[in-house]
Amino acid sequence: MRDPSGPELLLFARALLPIAPEARGRTAARILQEVEAADRHFLGRGCSHPDFGDGSLMARCLLLSPPAEPLARDPDFLAATMIACNALLQHFKA
Repeated sequence: MRDPSGPELLLFARALLPIAPEARGRTAARILQEVEAADRHFLGRGCSHPDFGDGSLMARCLLLSPPAEPLARDPDFLAATMIACNALLQHFKA
């Protein structure tokens, strides 16, 4: 997985918004696993994974058609952003 940028983090949070709050942590972990799979596919075959993109968090999240970015004061967006941050922290600890 390529190192994600700040805008990718916010896009990741947006991709979690349509998911039920109690399922967002599991969904975030699954998305990161899919990004890793896409990256391996891209490095091995030289082309994007048909379902998960090119190995970037941005590509994977864009394929999920996230909603428009809400205002930063939106409590649901803030909660999703915290979940996205924690998922990335856990992912990079492993």
